[in-house]
Amino acid sequence: MSTAVRSHGFTALGPLHEAFARLTGWAAAGTALLLGAFSAVAFAPFHFSAVLVISFTGLIWMIDGARGHRRWGRAVFLRTWAFGVGFFLISMHWTAEPFLVEPEKHAIFLWMPLILLPGGMAIIWGAFGAMAGAFWSSSPSRVFVFAFFFALAEFARGHLFGGFPWNLPGTTWIPGGALSQAASVGGVYWLTLLTVFIMSAPAALVDTRDARGLMLRLAPAFGSVIVLALGWAWGAQRIAAPSPLTEQNVVLMDSGVPQDEKWEIGPDPVLIEYLRMMSRKDSQPGDIMIWPEGAVPTAMLNDINALDAVGSYIGPRKLIAGTARYQFEEQNERIYFNSLVVLDDNVSRSGAAALYDKYRLVPFGELAAADFIPFGHSISSVLPSAMQQMATNGFRPGTGPAVIFADGVPPFVALICYEGLYPQITRQANLATRADWIVLISNDAWFGGGMGPAQHYAQNRYRAIESGLPMVRVASRGASAIIDGYGRELLRAAPVEGAPAGWEEVYGRGRLPTPAAMTVYQSRAGAVLYWVSLAIFAGLALATWRR
Repeated sequence: MSTAVRSHGFTALGPLHEAFARLTGWAAAGTALLLGAFSAVAFAPFHFSAVLVISFTGLIWMIDGARGHRRWGRAVFLRTWAFGVGFFLISMHWTAEPFLVEPEKHAIFLWMPLILLPGGMAIIWGAFGAMAGAFWSSSPSRVFVFAFFFALAEFARGHLFGGFPWNLPGTTWIPGGALSQAASVGGVYWLTLLTVFIMSAPAALVDTRDARGLMLRLAPAFGSVIVLALGWAWGAQRIAAPSPLTEQNVVLMDSGVPQDEKWEIGPDPVLIEYLRMMSRKDSQPGDIMIWPEGAVPTAMLNDINALDAVGSYIGPRKLIAGTARYQFEEQNERIYFNSLVVLDDNVSRSGAAALYDKYRLVPFGELAAADFIPFGHSISSVLPSAMQQMATNGFRPGTGPAVIFADGVPPFVALICYEGLYPQITRQANLATRADWIVLISNDAWFGGGMGPAQHYAQNRYRAIESGLPMVRVASRGASAIIDGYGRELLRAAPVEGAPAGWEEVYGRGRLPTPAAMTVYQSRAGAVLYWVSLAIFAGLALATWRR
């Protein structure tokens, strides 16, 4: 049973506040779910960031009503949990795509990505929402409380059990734009804290206090406008000039083979397409060619025929490619790795010039279920096979973040697919030795053709903003592009004529940008600003708190 709600503040908003605050039961849960689902369009490919104002304001006003319940903790939890379910279901519906590559085997398990995943992820939001409820008040303090606990929830989501920091609110800003540049100062989690505050501040315009307090109600919205204006002005100045380019040319290649065909047709047709692109006349000696994650459906370093073919086409160039590989351990057991390799024309004689093994593996896709959940062995056989459809028992993780060195190749941070979500990987790799650029390879064919690849690309570009390093990204059936140290796209690979029917083959050649200046976030300050800002928000909440 809820208490009566009487709204005070801006007259025009009073009825809306009362409408949200008085919702109970299924009506409250359904409305929260719809608000969360609506939030999905704030992210790539839409970037309608302003919708978060509506979503967050509605949620805060619903929490206002929930605090009047006798069992307010349960009521607040259910509202924020339902909000999260709606958001994760719509924004991450593409996680069902791997289950549809072989629908006759795995479609029956679609409840896992469409029910279990959003419901489970939303528990984090629900739990932190309930914690926020314990410090709730009818004053504008609740905006600072909401931002504080929501930002903590997103940090937890990005780190608990390995973390899954997909679609953090900080990435709603178009990467490479003025407002996205704040990530270079405090990282994407700090930008998430600021974003949540900016988007939720209008909720303070109305509350249930009888006191007039107009200036105090206006203060959060006024502060958010100042933060937004300063962020835009500083960011616009930061990206006012184009990035200088080096003399190093990079060549982006992706066969674009459909995922459901890749392993059926075998390595030869796919390899032939890459060799055809390697034969183009516009590529010159000294170029660095880049292929995506798992480019050819074979363990290339263990396939002498593939190595001979590649070696005969490289010439006076270098090739960075993604491939599965294996090595033998005790009792001749094959141990598989998802790897990035640097190859030259001596590859068939001397092997890879440099090697990086993927460190952060995808649960269920690359990391076997048996490795991270109880009773994993019993369900491994019914889940979609490993992302490369080779290591059915899962891949072995690499040793950790690294800067890769190879003759004729500027030192680079290697990131493979999923690793591009994690700010700490690029930063940790760069702490000991400063790289010149980032190479990110991915297999976005698993994400389908909708929102998934666009979201992945947008979030990857934030790694360039945070570090100041240019990025070359090559993704199978995703965006393959050259990005400068400010997150701006300089070149996008274009479709290739004569590709097999149904293949989305792309090719591009351009010069590598120079790195931007060392960012505050990339320095040893790291995420300190995030924690300092959380403390400031806690102080603001205390200073504006009223029962």
